[in-house]
Amino acid sequence: MQTAQAVVRQERVGVVAVLVLANPPVNALSGAVRAGLSAGLAAALADPAVRAIVIRGEGRGFCAGADIGEFGALRQGPRLADLCDAIENAGKPVVAAVHGMALGGGLELALAAHYRVAQDAAVLGLPEVNLGIVPGAGGTQRLPRLIGASAALRMMLTGVPVKAAEAVELGLVDRIVGAGVVEAALALAAETPPPRPTSAMRRGLQDGRAYLAQVAEARVAQAGNRLPAPGRIVELVEAALLFPLVQGLAAEAAAFGELVATPEAAGLRHAFFVERRALQLPVAVQGGGVPVLAALGIWGLGSGAVDLCCQALTSGLRVVLASTDRPGLVAALDGVAAWQNAAVAAGRMSEAARDADWARLVSAAGSEGLSGCDLILQTAEAATLAAGAIPVARIGAAGPGAEAAITVATAGAGGLAELGLTRAARPEVVGLVVALARRLDWRLVPVGPGGPVEWGLRQALAGAMLHLGHEGIAEGEAAAALAIWALPRGAGGIAPTLTATDRRVVDMALAAMAAEGLRMVEDGRVRRPLEVDAVAMVAGLVPRWEGGPMFQADRRGLLLLRRDLIDLAEGAPLFLPPALIDRLIADGKPLASLN
Repeated sequence: MQTAQAVVRQERVGVVAVLVLANPPVNALSGAVRAGLSAGLAAALADPAVRAIVIRGEGRGFCAGADIGEFGALRQGPRLADLCDAIENAGKPVVAAVHGMALGGGLELALAAHYRVAQDAAVLGLPEVNLGIVPGAGGTQRLPRLIGASAALRMMLTGVPVKAAEAVELGLVDRIVGAGVVEAALALAAETPPPRPTSAMRRGLQDGRAYLAQVAEARVAQAGNRLPAPGRIVELVEAALLFPLVQGLAAEAAAFGELVATPEAAGLRHAFFVERRALQLPVAVQGGGVPVLAALGIWGLGSGAVDLCCQALTSGLRVVLASTDRPGLVAALDGVAAWQNAAVAAGRMSEAARDADWARLVSAAGSEGLSGCDLILQTAEAATLAAGAIPVARIGAAGPGAEAAITVATAGAGGLAELGLTRAARPEVVGLVVALARRLDWRLVPVGPGGPVEWGLRQALAGAMLHLGHEGIAEGEAAAALAIWALPRGAGGIAPTLTATDRRVVDMALAAMAAEGLRMVEDGRVRRPLEVDAVAMVAGLVPRWEGGPMFQADRRGLLLLRRDLIDLAEGAPLFLPPALIDRLIADGKPLASLN
């Protein structure tokens, strides 16, 4: 169990008290950290020998924000908002020394300080909108006072952090240094400048007319957004100009409390945790690291081999495209050339880049040409390659009896890639597939060995659409309902609304995917329900604020879901509830207990 003394150290450098956040890996503001900061601040303010205070983070960053696991739960320790108020109202100067990440509550902590010194590689941001909430410790009120409405709205509505160089231009930080950020903060603190509460800062509010015009523009842009947080952010930034800080903070606290309880915020929190866990590196490569990949072999011409070849070339890899089908190989090379020429014509690629990519492509009319590759990807249609000196991974489902220990299902550059692992998966092969995923900017989800999860979910969706057709809901009507459901904002700034028919389509789709997800967990195609949710969200089958089909199954309740599935299964065996749901109900456990 964390103690305040363990996660926040109190040090002294001359007349400066230093409070060190020491809560790895990202110095999250847990209850113990907040208690430690509060105690350290009180001790420094009470000590007559202390003339200034520095707050810094240990490890790879200042602070990546609040402990999200506390959201919606009973919190221990002081509120972060109260801690930030205490820092701002301190009678001695407080300097924040920022390196690495200062995000969310971490940036709010720095905003409450009187001065901010940042390392040039630091990033600062308020990404709470991505969790369906607003900053809750003064961020919506203090940030506009420093940098104005336009920049503050951009940071909070997009959640995209700014780099230190931009932060100093905006007025968010006072100084940036290339190295020695702690030493720079100590030097500033030793000068004992007067306390400078952010609440007294007016530079971001000087031009009230322009400020309100920027707020109005943001309000129009967010009109019709079905997610409630962006609209509340706009309101709170407006309040920063119109009301004293204490009233703005009260409005912020009320908005935070309301939003954290919304279903959208619950879904986005689940999405955050699920993606963070599901996208972790496989255990097989966590200790040994990711190897270097320079040359990729593609054996066979099926399963999107041309697209995969183009992605790999664009990433700078040398590629060997091999097959015993000579006419097919010629056609595949023509396909690569056509893709490259189209990219040049569209301005996505220069002629020089095209020529360089083409120079790294080698074709081979047999597996012998793959000898110089670091990794071979074998398409499902190709004759099986025995795993030898060169690691081999398979694209698509491995199938019964296949010796491939890994299956990779890809969905394009920057998209989903599933990594199907068996117990026999060799660490060196796993490491090379991870290296390829990073090189091609895939979002890699390690799953079980039984075939692509996305394919199974899409089959379940197709079955649900077929069943809906028997109810008189046309396929186009059902597809339109799912599209409306997935839109954050409708046409013309009108919030998307679901009709009763639309709701029926969505409920059926979620039930079908949940039933298939239960079967996947039961037969080992996935290790945990969270992988089903991660794949569904990354593949775009379910919007992130819905949290995934397994999350929605828990939210509805497994008993009610089972009843619905039994009713639906009379006309469509697709909906037949797996035995796993009965075991969970009998044990009184949700699907989340299997994560």
